[in-house]
Amino acid sequence: MTKIQDTVNILKNGGVAIFPTDTVYGIGALPEKKYVEKIYKIKKRDFSKKIIALISDKKILPELINETDKNIKKIENILEKYWPGELTVIFQANQNFTKNFDESMKTIGIRIPKNKTALEIIKNAGGVLLTTSANISGENAVTKVETLSKELLKNVDIVVPNKNSELTGKPSTIVKYENGELSLLREGNISFEEIMENFK
Repeated sequence: MTKIQDTVNILKNGGVAIFPTDTVYGIGALPEKKYVEKIYKIKKRDFSKKIIALISDKKILPELINETDKNIKKIENILEKYWPGELTVIFQANQNFTKNFDESMKTIGIRIPKNKTALEIIKNAGGVLLTTSANISGENAVTKVETLSKELLKNVDIVVPNKNSELTGKPSTIVKYENGELSLLREGNISFEEIMENFK
């Protein structure tokens, strides 16, 4: 069995995995409350801090968000250009989806990572993993297995090392998409100016 298959089996059984994305190492679980709570406990993360969904394919998007066709069309060009890649977009959430892990969640950040290992894992685990950076809250994000926190390592079920490409080490750019308008929440390697150029 490959490491990816092992990881998928563990995730499907409610486990928590650490795996590489294109930016930093992520820690993820399937979108169910009891699994997601494990991530928060392991990371010592405050529950008020939201978690993002990594997806393997844009086709999954409508199940996760609550958005008009007109607004989806309006942002299509951005998603086409930057997914897979280092852009997280926060949409109004489809609460039929988010209520599985957080009843109070009204918006959801979504990204398709550009890392073969991550995409394989996400795709085979059902297309959506809830993830955040693999570090204890307040500590720096990590790009190498060797620098992962010992405490994290002893509490997760599996760690997948990175084989394919260097991780950039810079968290993704985050934009919020609301009422057909984009606003910047965090700038990473993709500049907001460039995004807006493509949004016209």
